[in-house]
Amino acid sequence: METETRPTRLSSQGARRMNVITNGLATMLVYTSFFAGTMILPQVLRSIGKNEEHSGSYINDQTAYYCMAVHSLAAAFTCPIAVFIIKHFGTKISLVTGSSLCTFFYLSMMLPAPSGILIYVTQSIFGFGLALVRPASLKFLINNTTPSTMGRDSGIHWGLFMSSMIWGNIVTLFLFRDDITDSKRMVVYAVLGSLNIVGIIMFVVLRPAPSRYDEESTPLLQEMKEDLTPSSINAMLRDTFSVVVLKQTLWLLPSMIAAGFYFTVYCVHIPAIIDTPHIGLFGIMVGVGELLGSLVLGRLISEFGYVLVVLLSGVLAIISLLLTYTNITVSEMDGPRLAILIAVGLAYGISDAGNNTALSTIIGRLFCEKSEVIFCVMSCIMNISAMVWYFIYTVVPFQTIIFVTGIAVLVSMIGIFIVVRPK
Repeated sequence: METETRPTRLSSQGARRMNVITNGLATMLVYTSFFAGTMILPQVLRSIGKNEEHSGSYINDQTAYYCMAVHSLAAAFTCPIAVFIIKHFGTKISLVTGSSLCTFFYLSMMLPAPSGILIYVTQSIFGFGLALVRPASLKFLINNTTPSTMGRDSGIHWGLFMSSMIWGNIVTLFLFRDDITDSKRMVVYAVLGSLNIVGIIMFVVLRPAPSRYDEESTPLLQEMKEDLTPSSINAMLRDTFSVVVLKQTLWLLPSMIAAGFYFTVYCVHIPAIIDTPHIGLFGIMVGVGELLGSLVLGRLISEFGYVLVVLLSGVLAIISLLLTYTNITVSEMDGPRLAILIAVGLAYGISDAGNNTALSTIIGRLFCEKSEVIFCVMSCIMNISAMVWYFIYTVVPFQTIIFVTGIAVLVSMIGIFIVVRPK
């Protein structure tokens, strides 16, 4: 009579580590395509609108901002729904479904003559899919993490995620050295779409967390698929409302709003006004700054606390916005302005990573038992504020956008200081 062979502790730990790495790489590829495709979108759509062959495409200089506004609106509505979808269908199905929905946008941009209406539709689908990928990826990470490996596994995941802005912009740096043509556009979005498809395949091959073999390596959270009943939905809505109305949450709301404003500035507004060959370079520097900020400022939090990191991130953000306000307002970049563009890109990345790292750890400490609810609220508010900023940019001068974003950063710093001040 054959006996069932139980996997060894080493094999279960190895499977868990492989899941962490595979999930991190797949998430990195999906977001690599997103960041690169978003940063070049204003210039790409502008080139389509100026092409007389595409005169009936309903695309103009404002289309990119409306597209990103639609994307952010869809993502904002998806954030609360994503919790239910992940609970009901599980993380793997959610990851595969969300990343697959992102593909439609890349396919639409590969058409010889894409229409504005089609781009709006695929951007809304894109926003829904991407808003599903992020929480599902984090939940899958937690499912494969043990108390003894949490720090290492989180470092691997965030390191891969933060580097996602670098790789796609390397593609655009080399392919968009001069004017954007239809053939170049189709090649670039084919490359980005292919990276996204590789990410989908990696999500497909993810294995279930080996959680049942020994108690010591039991994951922090089990993979559960729950039936969604009206009572469970009402209970979760009550939990969400009870967290939102807390005094600490209200003081953190300005930080969530400022984060949405800040993202639109460095990811869409600045790439829209600089010349095409420098978009990829700027994106790479932002990515390098994000990676450095997550590594360096994350350590400072554990050694010196939140106040120093929030102060450094805020000051760096203000300096970046001031340099943008005074220097990066024309499309042509000479030597000094190019050096400022590189420095500003690095500063945007470091300050954004520092602020998000501090905000995430503060939320984790204050709302440890309901952190998924507040993260959902945070993502929803960030997307709504980004959507508003995309619409406003079509009627307000760029310098005004920069000035108001700077004020929002200052207010967000005050809110965080009030939350973390000694009682």
